[in-house]
Amino acid sequence: MVNSSGRFAGQKALLFTPQLKENDTHCVIFQFYVAGREGGRPGHLNVYIKENNSPMGLPVWNTSGPAGRSWNQVELAISTYWPNFYQIVFEVVTSGQRGLLAIKDVVLQGHQCMNTPHFLHIKGVEVNAGQTATFHCTVNGEGIGGREAPMKATKPWNNQRFIGMFDVVNTTKQDSGRYRCIVHSNRGVGVSNYGELTIKQPPVPIAPPQLMAVGATYLWIQLNANSINGDGPIINREVEYRTVSGTMYDLQPVDKTSHKIGHLDPDTEYEISVLLTRPLDGGTGAPGPPLRARTKCAELMAMDESVSLAFTPGL
Repeated sequence: MVNSSGRFAGQKALLFTPQLKENDTHCVIFQFYVAGREGGRPGHLNVYIKENNSPMGLPVWNTSGPAGRSWNQVELAISTYWPNFYQIVFEVVTSGQRGLLAIKDVVLQGHQCMNTPHFLHIKGVEVNAGQTATFHCTVNGEGIGGREAPMKATKPWNNQRFIGMFDVVNTTKQDSGRYRCIVHSNRGVGVSNYGELTIKQPPVPIAPPQLMAVGATYLWIQLNANSINGDGPIINREVEYRTVSGTMYDLQPVDKTSHKIGHLDPDTEYEISVLLTRPLDGGTGAPGPPLRARTKCAELMAMDESVSLAFTPGL
């Protein structure tokens, strides 16, 4: 119980449960009480779910309404499974007004909540930087409604289950981390396990390709792409080349560490780069540092022409 009288706004009180491990979706129930002057708001109560000593993050449930002078029950449908463990944290933040905030009868039930939907296990997602990551959160149970996060789409599975799809768009390395889904009902809140979002950076060669041989109409190059910035594995290699002066451009797939670029113009300077690709959409990185090389001049072929005159007698 927190007596907010004499407390200034923003003071906090926290209560931690022991670390809990469960093998299946289960239900935690508790009752809360807010009392104060008529219409007053002595503070608000937040509930956090800490998984495996993670930071508290955002509250999964809160109340900041006016004093009600009655006990209300809340269900927490928690889908964190063994070997992971979690703690429930109850937090009161005072408003500066007089009153009381309290909780009681925190009970761990070994079954699903009766009035609050729960999540099935959500999986992690891996995408390349710049792509959209989509989490599929399968909600099971009745009382579904009041979802906080905007969903890309929902897909009904049956009369008691649907799949919600949530997008993380234009991903960067900074978006890597753990995500979970939350669904609210009139009686409580369902909290999923964490799904890991892994952002991979498309690979880019560190050094330019190396020139091995030069002809009038070809250039032999060594890709020189063993050292990269970004993430592997490399599943595809391409050579991009263009004329330094002009508009000629081409892109060729490569299946070896060396490559002959043919059908080039004599005495012409080209700029050559290597592109590397890793798995998944958007896995092709930017062109690596360019090599500049010029083809040789064309050889002039001298041809000896023999001219003979034939004389026919009598003419």
